[in-house]
Order: sequence, then structure tokens, then C-alpha cells
Amino acid sequence: MAERRRAAAVAVAASLLLVTGCASAPVPPAPTPTWVDLGSYDAERDANGLALLSPADARTQILADAATADTTMTVTYRDPSGRTLEVAFTGGPQQYSAEVTADGEATSIVVDGARAAVTPSAAVAAAAGLEPGAVACVAAADDLVARWHPLLDPAAFLAEATTDASGLGAPAGDAVELLLGEDGTAGVLRVSTTGPALPAELIRADESGAVHAQFSDWGDAEPLPLPGAC
Repeated sequence: MAERRRAAAVAVAASLLLVTGCASAPVPPAPTPTWVDLGSYDAERDANGLALLSPADARTQILADAATADTTMTVTYRDPSGRTLEVAFTGGPQQYSAEVTADGEATSIVVDGARAAVTPSAAVAAAAGLEPGAVACVAAADDLVARWHPLLDPAAFLAEATTDASGLGAPAGDAVELLLGEDGTAGVLRVSTTGPALPAELIRADESGAVHAQFSDWGDAEPLPLPGAC
């Protein structure tokens, strides 16, 4: 009888281990990052932990943080033929003001939710059958606005410019560089290592042209208001 009771007790204990997951199997240690020199990591300087992420996870975090804050962004793009396009943007995806300069002619855009006011350049006005310099009140989805995307959406612009992120440089100052192209051959995106993972500068050059973008005033950018006429 005593043997049967001991056998039953052992069976119950084994069942409890299976149900509660309290088996004594060792927990595997967290992997050590191989993409960053831990000797250069400073817990105070690199407080947001971006420098410890894999390149893909770092890019995901950067895009997520950029999508939640307004910014001031300036972009200069030069195509292989030497033509330039410049963008000065302030705001976020739903409310912003911007000036887009192509071939030396500027188009001004203000968007507030579903409404937009566009003051087209002579070339843009001619193509759209509008009067140059006159304010056109249109939907935010109108081609007069949509034609410039993703340059009028910082997070979308960053997503398109960093699809080939391949690594992270060593943290320096209060920033780390996300390398673009193999070993950064296509360029870099410099991102803050303190607070949210927000970009400061993008430098990129490949067969499609060269781009230089700068970002500031994250969370504090104030766009121009929509004109009263619209």
C-alpha cells in the first residue's frame, strides 16, 4: 500500500510540473549582439537602446518614432542629369505646410486634414490649367498635392530611403548611423540615441540620384495655417 501511495505521489508531482511549466530545464541566455561593439556602448549616452538593435529592428523603431511626431524637414534631391528638387516641410502627415522648388520654381502647399491650399509654380499651373500664383483650394488627396509624395510625409520618405539598411555604425556623440546599402555604400541615416529614435540627417547617393535631408524640431514643428479662403 505504501509503495502505491509513493508511486501516486510521484505521478501527481510529474503532472504538476507539466501543467505549471516548472521543469528545471535551463533558460537560454539572451544572445549578445554581434552587430555592435559593446566596448563602445555607453548606457547613459545610448539610453534609448537603438545601438543594441539589429539593423532591421533599428529601422522599424526609427520609422515608428518618426510617424508619431511633427518635424521640420529640408530635402535636396539631385537626379543623374543634374536637375534639382528642394522641399522645405513643417508639420506631420495630417497638418503641414511645405514649399517644393523644382527647376527654380516654387509651389507652396498647406494641408489641414482633408483640405489643402496650393499656390502652384508657373510650370505646375500650366500643367493643371490653373493661374500661376493663385491659391487653389483642393482636397488633400488631389494630384496637386499627391504628386509630391512621399516628400510630404517624413516617415514615408524615410521608409523609402532606408529599404536597404544593412548595419549600424558605432555610436558617436548622441547619435548612431544606420548604414544604407552594403556597409553603408549608399549612405547613412544619423539618428538620436537619447529619447525617441528620431533622425537628424539623411545622406544617400545611388544610381537614381543624390539626396540630402535634415530634420529638426521633432514634436515642436508648427506649420502655417490653412488660408481662410480655403
